[in-house]
Amino acid sequence: MAAEKLGTPLFGLSLLTYLSTRLVGLVNFPIYFFTDEAVNTVLAADFVRDHFHNYDGDLFPTFFINGGQYNLGPSVYLQIIPYLIAGKSVWVTRGTAALATLIAAISVSLALRGIFNIRFWWAGALVLSVIPAWFLHSRTAFETSLMVSFYAAFLFFYLLYRYRRAPGYLYIALVFGALTFYTYSPGQMVMLVSGVLLFISDIRFHLKNWRTGLIGGGVLLLLALPYIRFILTRGSANYQHLALLGSYLISDISLLGKVQRFTLEYLKGLNPAYWFLPNTVDLSRHLMKGYGHLSWFTFPFALIGLGSCLKHFRSSAHRAVIIALLAAPSGAALVQLGITRALVMVIPLAILITLGLSIVLEWLIQRAWSSVVLSVGLFGLLTGYNIFMLRDALVNGPTWYTHYGLSGMQYGASQVFGEIKAYLVRSPDTKIILTPTWANGTDVVARFFLPDNSNASLGGIDGYIFEHKPLDANTLFILTPEEYQRMLDSKKFTDVKIEKVMAYPDGSPGFYFLRFRYVDQIDAILAAEKEARRALISQDVVVAGRPAVVRYSMLDMGSITNLFDGNPDTLARTLEANPMVVELSFPQPRSLRGITLRVGGTATEVKVSLQMPGNGQPMVYDQTFAQTPENKNASIDFGGIYPVTLMHLEVKSIYDGEPAHVHLWEMTLR
Repeated sequence: MAAEKLGTPLFGLSLLTYLSTRLVGLVNFPIYFFTDEAVNTVLAADFVRDHFHNYDGDLFPTFFINGGQYNLGPSVYLQIIPYLIAGKSVWVTRGTAALATLIAAISVSLALRGIFNIRFWWAGALVLSVIPAWFLHSRTAFETSLMVSFYAAFLFFYLLYRYRRAPGYLYIALVFGALTFYTYSPGQMVMLVSGVLLFISDIRFHLKNWRTGLIGGGVLLLLALPYIRFILTRGSANYQHLALLGSYLISDISLLGKVQRFTLEYLKGLNPAYWFLPNTVDLSRHLMKGYGHLSWFTFPFALIGLGSCLKHFRSSAHRAVIIALLAAPSGAALVQLGITRALVMVIPLAILITLGLSIVLEWLIQRAWSSVVLSVGLFGLLTGYNIFMLRDALVNGPTWYTHYGLSGMQYGASQVFGEIKAYLVRSPDTKIILTPTWANGTDVVARFFLPDNSNASLGGIDGYIFEHKPLDANTLFILTPEEYQRMLDSKKFTDVKIEKVMAYPDGSPGFYFLRFRYVDQIDAILAAEKEARRALISQDVVVAGRPAVVRYSMLDMGSITNLFDGNPDTLARTLEANPMVVELSFPQPRSLRGITLRVGGTATEVKVSLQMPGNGQPMVYDQTFAQTPENKNASIDFGGIYPVTLMHLEVKSIYDGEPAHVHLWEMTLR
């Protein structure tokens, strides 16, 4: 009985340990402050400013736009009150999200106590806390951790309803299930699978309590009304979301191919190697170096817990854990396995690991081990490992991965913008231009740290290299090392003065703060370059099995032959020219009735000029193709079949000037 009496105080201490290891050093680890964190507070601030409307004018919207897609909901609403109280702050934004994850820790432990009735129920919170994937993401403001927390509460209250037979628990479970659905898009599939399987699993119970089920159906309908409104007013948003994610669901592959792809991704999400061994599948900013998503030494306990659930499969609670385990990868499988999409797996695994630990410890107790000693020892080990992980993350985490730029850690938001604010305090008239190339959504991060009327703006060095823009001694540039070197190599600037070099955590140069001016002959240099951009390069090619000569604008990516290889994934991109010019000359006339181009999602204008034998006046076609969320086929029909000796093609990105990069993937002559 002594160990049982320790349960409640150990639970309180476990939650204190959990919360402390979320909040200590919160600004410093993870070392980035990502746009997907900042956007929640930025949208919350705009929502309040716009009198509780989103950018499209929807009152209390179901979803907010993030990166061109409707994929944020409760995570934005969660930040409103903290923003109103404390403004925009990394600690407040992350701290609010971290506090919300207490829901998950509490739900796991209370489910183990109230449903599974194990002696060491309080350890569930600590087991969840030391799961590396959860340790990292519960210290961010990503919506994935909030979704997981809501799912844990859904599972807990559903089991309370199932075992306590109190209807109120079902209604609370449905509320948390709806929050899971609305918080993060993979949660929609997870909830669908969980709901269907739990209904089937407990069908006899539900039929016996059909009156409660009917009321629950009414509650579910009420909870679905915001989504119904969203579908009715933004019907194509889900398709666009899948397109932006590059989901195979909307690709041209067969239904069988889609089923096979789903199965493959789903099985990856159930692979123990993905979860318990260090991997390089996920982006470095979602990994703790040297750790698996779960620590390898917890694997035996997870197996023991799974074995127990299978042994007690007739128990609704044990079936529910298996159902949660099977549902967890389903959301990620719709696109591609990734830890943020599959993070909900930590809930059933935390339960299984704690069940496994409990079985082992009960075995020891039966062999005369003291339950008090085991309880205190378990608490000490799990707390110690929490502290070890925290110290490791804060001390070594900054140099775990040393690719700090766009495709890596995207380090620098707090540091750079903090320095910008200090500059503007010292010298309010300084015009600061910060490169946006080191992170995704840098404009959102800038709005998080700086007021909208700030004298700082985003801009790269390339615009100044290729175009004569206003530039004086009062302009301060902040460039990455690559852009700094590109500026020097261009030889278009002089009097370069470096005011500060902000280092990355490994000591290498991260950001250059500098001033410079154009060389005296800049206009003549730019004029000569503009003329050179218009010069076409000539090359022999084979188009549909027949020879041709192609003349084209200078490229900086891909080869011109990529346009004729039949592969829609190979690319040719102009160095500077907009429009991109491609001119085909045929030794023998080609009978053509049209052309199809694979172009980008940006609004595009295509001009085609056809020269035919004995016809001095070319036939000209000009067509505009609207912006789309993904690459598209731009087809022009010539209105007949014509013998063509020369075809002159211009592809222009409508919203871009020159210089610009024009992308072209494929050119098919018809």
